[in-house]
Amino acid sequence: MTPPRSAVAGAVVGHRAGIASPRRPAPAPDRPRHLEVVRGRPAPGRRPPRALTAAAVGITLGVVLVIVVARVLIGQAGFAESGIEDRIFDARRAAERLELEVAQLRSPQRIYDLAIQLGLVVPDQITFLTPSSSASSSSPAPTVSSNEPTAPPGRGGR
Repeated sequence: MTPPRSAVAGAVVGHRAGIASPRRPAPAPDRPRHLEVVRGRPAPGRRPPRALTAAAVGITLGVVLVIVVARVLIGQAGFAESGIEDRIFDARRAAERLELEVAQLRSPQRIYDLAIQLGLVVPDQITFLTPSSSASSSSPAPTVSSNEPTAPPGRGGR
């Protein structure tokens, strides 16, 4: 423990009185002290920034909440998009299956076979009726022409 300043200032140190030691500077003269440290309380006129702290915490929580909500909505949109893509894929597969079925049902060979099963027969002679070229008569008489079939049976469809 060091002695008080007033005791050091008037005392003679060592064999050289009045000469300051080169290792230690001379002590400062005593001045009246008007400041003192008060622990545990804030300085008068200065309060901790509680409102600022609360606002910063609130803003931070709001930003975090917005980020979380955005991530959740993005995830839900991804699931919805995946479900829609699955439905589109299924619909395309069903459309292809239906197109194949229509192609099979329109097959001329299938139609010819069904006609034979129903008792329809291939005619020996085909007769075409065409209207006459005179449009002045009230009831035109059709002209009849007879030709042999040019295409094999069952091949005249679409």
